[in-house]
Amino acid sequence: MKSKKLFCPVCKKSKEEKFWAMSGYRLARCKNCKMVWDFFPPDNLLAQYDKRYFINENPKGGYANYFDGMAVNKKTFSNRLKKIEKRFGKGKLLDVGCALGDCLVEAKRLGWKEAEGLEISAYAYKFAKKRGLKVKEGVLGNNTYAKDSFDIVLYQDVIEHVTDPVQELKRVKGILKPGGIVYLVTPDVGGLWSKLLGPFWYHYKPVEHVMYFSQETMRRALKNAGFTDIKTAKTYHILSLEYIMNRLRYYAPTFFDFMLKILKNTPFRNISFKAFTGELEAWGQKPN
Repeated sequence: MKSKKLFCPVCKKSKEEKFWAMSGYRLARCKNCKMVWDFFPPDNLLAQYDKRYFINENPKGGYANYFDGMAVNKKTFSNRLKKIEKRFGKGKLLDVGCALGDCLVEAKRLGWKEAEGLEISAYAYKFAKKRGLKVKEGVLGNNTYAKDSFDIVLYQDVIEHVTDPVQELKRVKGILKPGGIVYLVTPDVGGLWSKLLGPFWYHYKPVEHVMYFSQETMRRALKNAGFTDIKTAKTYHILSLEYIMNRLRYYAPTFFDFMLKILKNTPFRNISFKAFTGELEAWGQKPN
């Protein structure tokens, strides 16, 4: 039986090669634009984002304990919001995939008067609502928001979960005001950590991640969606020492479990610093 023809989610060409990204995890790479994607995503892709996604023992999937990381997460969001404000000012903002609303809380603290969120997880949506935040539950569709509604749309660690990223970015362009910007953060499959670690790269996440962008393919996706003034660069998170130890359990569980027990009751657990963990940031502007 002839296999189903695949089309690149970015350039739409049907010239791909399949490869084993890691044991048991096969991906496709476009021969034309080098986009990497999971050509056989799970049927229940959106069903995984329940409470267990935010608190779990999987050192590679979701979050070990999102609540423990809130104090540090806000530093990353604060830095990003200040960067956006410096370049574009404080406009009306939408955070797609806002999770429990930490970025919106930080936006409010920094004086953003119009900031709202969209979240697929019913659990996270309800939590954000209880915090008094303006949020909607669901995904970005044709009728989720009116045309030309926002000055800034954020996609922080979200676009890698979307099976049709160019169509998603076209929807973003539709709800942006002329001259508005989209800001994205996503794992960089073309970055140094991916090249060094190969099949041990932390961001290869079966079931969870279905798109793997490089800076080049992200620029192409934004261009194909109709954005201009596109820029990309490597970026960082501000992470606590405890969080880093927890994620490193993926590579050496026994050793880092031991280190976490030692760290747990010490003030050193909350030491935080900038960490370039193999992600990129991207900017795109809707034409005036």
